Amino acid sequence: MINIAKNYGFQNEWDFFYYLNNKIVGEVNSMFKEFLSVNFSNIRDDMLITAYVNLNRQKEDIWIKVGKEKKSISIKMGKTNTVHNEYIYNFTSYLEKEKVPVKIINIILEYFFADGTHDGSGTRKITFPEYKIKIKRKIAKVNKYFSKNEVLLIKLINRFVIGSTDILIHGTVNNFTYINKDEIIKLLLNSKNDPSTTIHFSHLFLSVRSRNNEVDKFIMQIKWYNLADDIAKIRGK
Repeated sequence: MINIAKNYGFQNEWDFFYYLNNKIVGEVNSMFKEFLSVNFSNIRDDMLITAYVNLNRQKEDIWIKVGKEKKSISIKMGKTNTVHNEYIYNFTSYLEKEKVPVKIINIILEYFFADGTHDGSGTRKITFPEYKIKIKRKIAKVNKYFSKNEVLLIKLINRFVIGSTDILIHGTVNNFTYINKDEIIKLLLNSKNDPSTTIHFSHLFLSVRSRNNEVDKFIMQIKWYNLADDIAKIRGK
């Protein structure tokens, strides 16, 4: 197994920047030519490419500009991708504003802390897999609620994955694939009823950064497992 350094994802973003910035379209490899021709209009080999790295750590990692057209890009790599981090109570406050029932929110908190409380003040007496089995009917209730509320699900997809991103790239400069924001929504809506024993929003799975750390146990993460495989379905590869 290849061990990827913790900051390699950041380096990967810079790799895209250095490869693209100040090149003309005719100089890039065949993968990038296909990518540019699909995602930018009226591409010619003599057009200049400029790139910018986003230093603010938002959803978009870089911007690519060709001619007068600019696209925001999120870059991921690896098998398991964390696409979102957020303080759990910020998320539940958002759900309250979206009129999600208190019973659903409380189950999310119970699942998240996995200690029988809604605030992480309890003591975990069983493993998380065992805890999931214990509350499996509650988990199914939450998943059913979000799969039936498609308008809210689209809002969550935007919150977790898209933001102001136009295109998501998965891979490295020499081997990548991509999916645009409309394709992301279509893919995840089509998969919203896929079964799972975990609280999820289509293929976006609710997780916690760490239940063994007094700070991290309040940070929720959204994982998109097998992201590359999902993109391959869209690209037909």
